[in-house]
Amino acid sequence: MISIFFSGFLIGLAGAGHCLGMCGGLASMLSVGQSSSAFNIVAYNLGRIFSYGLFTLLLASTLQFGLSEYYSAFMLPLRTFAGILLVFMGLYLCGLSRLILRVESIGRYLWRFIQPIAKSFLPIKNPAQALGAGLVWGWLPCGLVYSTVLWATSLGSISLSMVAIFGFAMGTLPTMLLAGFFAKQLKNLWQQFHLKWLFGFLIIIYGLYSIPYFKNLLSNIG
Repeated sequence: MISIFFSGFLIGLAGAGHCLGMCGGLASMLSVGQSSSAFNIVAYNLGRIFSYGLFTLLLASTLQFGLSEYYSAFMLPLRTFAGILLVFMGLYLCGLSRLILRVESIGRYLWRFIQPIAKSFLPIKNPAQALGAGLVWGWLPCGLVYSTVLWATSLGSISLSMVAIFGFAMGTLPTMLLAGFFAKQLKNLWQQFHLKWLFGFLIIIYGLYSIPYFKNLLSNIG
């Protein structure tokens, strides 16, 4: 389980640039003009993390219990698809492909119904509102989250799925916490040191490794 946690953690950490683009703006808003901004940022991230966990739990439970007869048959194609999505995400971070945006567009149909609820929490004035915003904005269409949830769900058990998504959430946490105070500085560092290539490449490598075909190929070579 430790290796699963750290795999999820590294995916979240490597996706820092995408996190800044998707949620960094809202996180930075929490530190503007609020005396309790630190509490707001923490509350927002707690809500966001809970949403990721709930998303994963619902999908994993549906597959394991609702579709139990087909669960084993689903694992191989699901893991393959999740790996491909991670590769697409890595290519996007490197600026080489925008295919992952098409995957994100799938969630926009659901987001149209959720968005009015999300906006009702703005402007955020206290930790309770920040928590609510995190709970709702955690469902924002995001290729990084989608691919990671699918990868976590394909691990074969609900407990492993939850460990994986919790590791991912912890990996995104440093960036999101710092984005609340230093969003502009983080984006400048990201561009100045070309971190998109490093983190994008890491996600591509892990995405390929998580695809069973490539994993078996590497094992045979070794």
